[in-house]
Amino acid sequence: MTENYPQPIAQLLTLGETRMHDGRNYLKMGFTSEHIPDLIRLVENEELRDMPWDEDGNVPPQVYAQVHAWRTLAQLGAAEAVPSFIGLLHFIDEDDDDFVGEEIPRMLGQLGSPAIEACHDYLADINNNLFSRVGAGHALSEIGQQHPETREACIQALMSTLQDYQKDDETVNAFTLSYLAELKAVEAAPLAEEIFKADRAELEIAGDYEDYQIRVGLLEKRLTKSKFRSITDLEVKRLLAESSLTEKKRTSEKEKKEKNKRKQEKKARKRHKKK
Repeated sequence: MTENYPQPIAQLLTLGETRMHDGRNYLKMGFTSEHIPDLIRLVENEELRDMPWDEDGNVPPQVYAQVHAWRTLAQLGAAEAVPSFIGLLHFIDEDDDDFVGEEIPRMLGQLGSPAIEACHDYLADINNNLFSRVGAGHALSEIGQQHPETREACIQALMSTLQDYQKDDETVNAFTLSYLAELKAVEAAPLAEEIFKADRAELEIAGDYEDYQIRVGLLEKRLTKSKFRSITDLEVKRLLAESSLTEKKRTSEKEKKEKNKRKQEKKARKRHKKK
């Protein structure tokens, strides 16, 4: 497989296992904008993604090559990679891929404004899988935080996807409100109040309207007793949900995981977090 990629791209096939959010500087390996097309080709390589482990359960170094490639593209600021990154989001639900779920929203965040429209469109499309859509919303929050000049555009993108909140999933609504709170979106408060009053946001993820007001700076403290011990407690619950650890996701995934168990054992496509 290495012969299909020129140097220094071929080096990524040999780097092997890496921790989540590894801060390696890939540009020191000699990558420049001329390598972007081949890096995108590597990220989109289906054969590489489906590469099985060996009979002893050892992970070939090539299994992590795509992770190294998307990090490199983000460091290069490769706007051309936005469609490829968006195209990975479905693996959050379909393969329960932790690396995609944790890193791709941040990589899209690094790319900034060129990714806003694509992330908005993916989040707004109710035909996409639940946690894949959440990943797109997370990306909009990351873009707004990493590139403050895009904050208003990201807020508007998130708010616009809530216009049909009555028909949308309560979990998606809740995460979207949480991402608006991360961006301190005071202007979204009336919409947030409307959604909470309609009981169309999952409280264990987003809290309630008072929690939202506190997070965006409209309230200093709660006016009524909360079911959560604190904002920190609520944030922990939201982060657990975002990491796909909520009971709701575990339950919805259980049947699929049992069905695909033998397939996963053979192909081992999932990249696990290193404990």
